[in-house]
Amino acid sequence: MRKTISRLCCAGLVWLVSAALVSCQHKELCYDHSHVVEVRVNFDWSKCPDAAPRTMVLQLFTPDGSHCDRYEFGSPKGGVIRVQAGSYRMLFHNGDMENVVERGTCYDDYEVTTAARALLAPIGRGGEQAPPRPDDAQEQPVRHAPEPVWCGRFGPVDWSAVPEEGELSVTLVPERATAVYTNQKDHIENLGSTSDIGAAVTGLAGSCRPCHGVPGGESVTIPLDLTRIDDRTLSTRFATFGHCPVGTEKHTLSIYTAEKWFSHFNVTEQVHGAPDPQNVHIVIDGLRLPDSSGGMDTSVSDWDDSVIDTDINMN
Repeated sequence: MRKTISRLCCAGLVWLVSAALVSCQHKELCYDHSHVVEVRVNFDWSKCPDAAPRTMVLQLFTPDGSHCDRYEFGSPKGGVIRVQAGSYRMLFHNGDMENVVERGTCYDDYEVTTAARALLAPIGRGGEQAPPRPDDAQEQPVRHAPEPVWCGRFGPVDWSAVPEEGELSVTLVPERATAVYTNQKDHIENLGSTSDIGAAVTGLAGSCRPCHGVPGGESVTIPLDLTRIDDRTLSTRFATFGHCPVGTEKHTLSIYTAEKWFSHFNVTEQVHGAPDPQNVHIVIDGLRLPDSSGGMDTSVSDWDDSVIDTDINMN
């Protein structure tokens, strides 16, 4: 009886060893990379010679638009990727940006957009009572201004096999996706007595979809950090994805102070009539601020206004 049990144990051990060997052989086959190809990705900056991105992002999609994989290059020149042999479409843009985020799971809805921001963040009042907003922008999301974005699309390409001579490669040409807006406020009265002052612009595009190459998404309001040039001048420079997404035709520049004073200025004509839509300059001349030497009075619930929805014509 004991010999029978011993034989059975030995037979079982042999079976386990054989199964393990078969399993190992099967696992080894999984590491056969003959179906993987290397592709050299080159970024050609001839259309944007002054661009200075920190990194570049490449998104691969299958021919039906499903997302396949994401690659990020530490150099704006590109690099080498390893990918399953096959056909692909590509979207690409710069990466490593503080406030720009990626969103979407397929070729047609993939976009770069920005994170939310408090309307009063420029004056350090993110948690205070919400200030008055223009009537047509009450429900607009409030977002960060994007950093400069360069993007593009390419494909389809067939990477089924490596050529007999040479290597698989692709050259991608990024183009500018953000416009530059500047705003200057001249001949301001009582600026020296105002503790903190910020601004916001409504009706700007909330995102860019590289597959279309045009501004898109919902209309958003962007808070602006202002720089004091002197006691009578404020200025700011910021990037946007453009203006007037579907259903938006008006743009208001609002000014908010720590003393809970505000004004709305209609700057639609300046935005729409800019000679170069990629470089828009907005000017407000002769602004008079209330005379105040104190900070924000948090016990006061109402905001004070002296000028609401004033038209600012082009110079």
